[in-house]
Amino acid sequence: MSTENTTLLQARHMILIGATGRNSGKTTLALQIIHAFKDEIPVIAFKLITIRNHGDICPRGDQGCGICHGLKGSFDITPETGNGTKDTMLLKKAGAKEVYLIRAYKENLREALEEALKLVPENALVLCESNSVRLVADPALFVMIESSASSSIKPTAEAVMEYADVILPQDEDSFAWLLNSFKEKGKSSH
Repeated sequence: MSTENTTLLQARHMILIGATGRNSGKTTLALQIIHAFKDEIPVIAFKLITIRNHGDICPRGDQGCGICHGLKGSFDITPETGNGTKDTMLLKKAGAKEVYLIRAYKENLREALEEALKLVPENALVLCESNSVRLVADPALFVMIESSASSSIKPTAEAVMEYADVILPQDEDSFAWLLNSFKEKGKSSH
């Protein structure tokens, strides 16, 4: 793994959720984890978007959603305060104490994550949706979801797939299995 001659940021209180394709269930899994643990430990959620400097060309095709535009500086961290159906709003509504949308250029990913982690209380669980974060951080658990919608793998997923601790198919049964594993592990550590 290329870490650009730096050591990985140790994020031992983070569950990192990645996916091989879009609309693969990252937020669905994050919502289930929040529901399962919000009464036991504060949960802070990050939705991290890596921005490439491609001018007006959206990496997702067409004109895009506009999320890549307007970044002033190398990264920004925006707390979610709204109500609605955007992923960050759903994470907040589910019971995450705080939810942050983080946008960063790829070369500033580590710096953005370091700043975001400063906003997290010491006793909190961090849920982070991103493939690229695995290039700069070593989380407690890295879950990769295999998209059932697409047979091709996003380049960001391909770059980190071998570092996944768990690779799950995109279905409710596998998500439930993971949550049950968490709960069983928690019971055995008491």
